[in-house]
Amino acid sequence: MQFYVVSAVVPEVTQDEGYTQFIKYMEDGAKMDKFEGFELVARLHMPESGELCIICKAADAKALFKHFMFWRSAFGVEFNYRPALTCAEMVEMQKAHNASLEEQG
Repeated sequence: MQFYVVSAVVPEVTQDEGYTQFIKYMEDGAKMDKFEGFELVARLHMPESGELCIICKAADAKALFKHFMFWRSAFGVEFNYRPALTCAEMVEMQKAHNASLEEQG
């Protein structure tokens, strides 16, 4: 599965309502935080600005949408998904890149 770093902002007009629903979600076991094709790694809140930073793993865009869709449609939260690499993946990619540069030159 691919790692993603997801940033979001909870609109000020829906923050109290959204976080009240979030309390219920967490107390009910946060069932959508892990399902086939999706795993939440960390969810970090910056309440002074309404921002969120989420680190997750997802098999594809459909899994991302499945997890985040409720919050978007109910509270207008906009999510920015960015694929990310582990250290091992970055090393592997850079080694391949360095090898291709050596072959060219």
